[in-house]
Amino acid sequence: MRKNIRLILAHGLLMTAAASFARIALAADPETSSEPSTSLETIVVTAERRSESLQDVPLSVTAISGDTLQNFGDEHFSDYARTIPNLSFNTGGSDFGVTNGRDVTIRGIVGGQYRKGRATTSFYIDDTPVPVSLDPQVLDMERVEVLRGPQGTLYGSSAMGGTVRLITRQADAQKTSGAFDLQGFDINHGGAGYDVSGILNLPLVTNELALKVSAYNSYKPGIFTREYGIATSPGYTVPASQPLGQETHVGSDTESGGMLKLAYTPAFLPGLTVTPMSIYQSSRGNGLPLADYSPSNLIQVRPLNVGESYSDNWSFNAITAKFAPEFGAFIASSAWFHRVSFDNEDGTEAVATVFGSSALPPLSETLATTYLASPTPSWIYLSTFTEEVRFESAFKGPFQLVAGGYYDYSSSSTVQREYTPYDSTGAPFFWEQVPHDGKEIAGFADVTYTPIQPVELSAGAREAQLSYTHAYIANGWGNGGPSDDFTYHEEHALTPRFTASYKITDDAMLYTSAAKGYRIGGANSPPPPLCAAEAPANAESYDSDSLWSYEVGSKNTLFEGRLKTRAAVYRINWTDFQQTVVLPICDFAIIENAGAATSTGAELEADLSPVRDLLFNLAVGYDDAKITSVPAGAANFVVGQPLSGVPKWNASLLGDYSLPTSFGTSFVRAQYSFNGRSISYNNDPSGRVRDPYSLVDLRGGISLGQLEASLFVKNVFDARANLGDEEPETAELAGRPRWMIAQPRTIGIEIRRAFKDL
Repeated sequence: MRKNIRLILAHGLLMTAAASFARIALAADPETSSEPSTSLETIVVTAERRSESLQDVPLSVTAISGDTLQNFGDEHFSDYARTIPNLSFNTGGSDFGVTNGRDVTIRGIVGGQYRKGRATTSFYIDDTPVPVSLDPQVLDMERVEVLRGPQGTLYGSSAMGGTVRLITRQADAQKTSGAFDLQGFDINHGGAGYDVSGILNLPLVTNELALKVSAYNSYKPGIFTREYGIATSPGYTVPASQPLGQETHVGSDTESGGMLKLAYTPAFLPGLTVTPMSIYQSSRGNGLPLADYSPSNLIQVRPLNVGESYSDNWSFNAITAKFAPEFGAFIASSAWFHRVSFDNEDGTEAVATVFGSSALPPLSETLATTYLASPTPSWIYLSTFTEEVRFESAFKGPFQLVAGGYYDYSSSSTVQREYTPYDSTGAPFFWEQVPHDGKEIAGFADVTYTPIQPVELSAGAREAQLSYTHAYIANGWGNGGPSDDFTYHEEHALTPRFTASYKITDDAMLYTSAAKGYRIGGANSPPPPLCAAEAPANAESYDSDSLWSYEVGSKNTLFEGRLKTRAAVYRINWTDFQQTVVLPICDFAIIENAGAATSTGAELEADLSPVRDLLFNLAVGYDDAKITSVPAGAANFVVGQPLSGVPKWNASLLGDYSLPTSFGTSFVRAQYSFNGRSISYNNDPSGRVRDPYSLVDLRGGISLGQLEASLFVKNVFDARANLGDEEPETAELAGRPRWMIAQPRTIGIEIRRAFKDL
């Protein structure tokens, strides 16, 4: 009860602070009262599968318009994610490899391997879920929506903590338009890079059929230097054939991609819209962008010149048909997603440290004193098919309905090779292949009832059948010969959600909600003999986990629409929660039920326009996510332990000021973000502290009609922001974690040209 009282008081303090902030800002301009009112833009979202103003949705939602993304130069997930309260992202928390390692956490609900249905944050492109580790280029977006709290009723089992949605802009069948964007920049410690993109919209049949095409290509130089020919393991020497040397610009990244979208609204059937879409993206890296030992270290020291690399190629193809008579809309969407990612890690030191032992079988190479080149390649193949049909009502009475059916089938395969050291017969040390197929069939419904105009009540549920087949196939002398393990698992889940809202006035709303989140249980792959002794006795399987989230919030529009606030407090009770544990000797990951956890916190967002052409956005999040009980024998978890990678505080402040002049409109834009201290348990059961960090971006320029030129500086103070310790593909060396860090200070020039009404 005391905790709930503190949350309510915190909510009141947040609202008071927001109102005070607005009054101070408005009082600072003596001419404000005599000027015409400058209301903030109304953002329409579809968080509840129907169009509503952001200020009217009885959920904690952040919405970032496509214009805001463009104005602040936000091109990737890491750019806009740091402005969202109580959203954190880490590397190495969900899967291995640079391409698949990003984990997204909302309100402290930490996820797992997305390929096996373990993610706790769902990630959508329009109406279709895609892997949470994906990082689509933010090009031609209508908006980004982030829904906090369990969204399983409308968005499935991977939405225990929340949902991130990328909403793309539709093609326009009425006018020809386009734009291109040119950027040149210099990254501190790296060098020169570029980003080129373009968009073209073409009406093919006026008012009926349109085509939109967008494409981009970018290059970012690497900031690391690899020095090789240096012994790093006690008792080992570098072979005479390996001279001293170095390679600069390690970790460079080249990306390219594009999107093609059609919009067909046939005149013979009013209300019908068909929108096929195809997206392709490819990225390649020369080296792994990881800092050894400390986030501030940009030197990678290695005994041999074994190059590391990664690549990621994915395609997304979808078609959506919408028929909208007067009483609602019938929507059917189908999507196909395919991804192939590759990571190649230098396993030379791991071989020397772990495998260089007289206890191993006779080898064809001598490992006692000399390093052996040991590249370790890994591949992840993923294909998914998703189908959803739903009805969204537009009834004239007090009832509204969203109902539909959902089907998802995914097939993935992980392949990993550790060829060396070969034994005396020429057999490789170890290789594995892990195929996994998952299926979800679900029906969902959400009913909204408005008994009187100020009150809105909503209740919904999703009934789902979840199943998977999982196999673990391994071979090699390090595995003790061939092994093959097969598992089939099936569960049913019911995830309800209840909301109630009360409009005090047209501009002030209170709401409350209760929602359940659920995740299927499963089985672990059997550990190889090398680390079987480390595995807990009950490591063969783990149970499903679930949570209940309780939220109270308010949304207010003040001062003739120049201040909009959104605040919420919440409590989440998580039972039998699943956490990944890495066995330290052989770096083999298993999933365990760690017990019970709670997440208690608050959020505040405020949009403010104190004077014409001046805009602010403030976002603050507080989250106390920790373990409250552990099962008997769970040696890796402690009561009171914070959940991995979750900071207690994060905050951001954006400012945008435009000044019309006789020769154009000049502008200045600034973005500040803060991420608090957190502890990572990715690779070390005792935890590794991630220090807090702040990032500052500045941008200024001038708009001349449809031409805009700007100078920008990202990460002004060159902070070494720690984004997490990467889970290695071989084994982490004692005392040497590898950290993903934010891009150093980047100074650049951007020229953007729009073409409208051609």
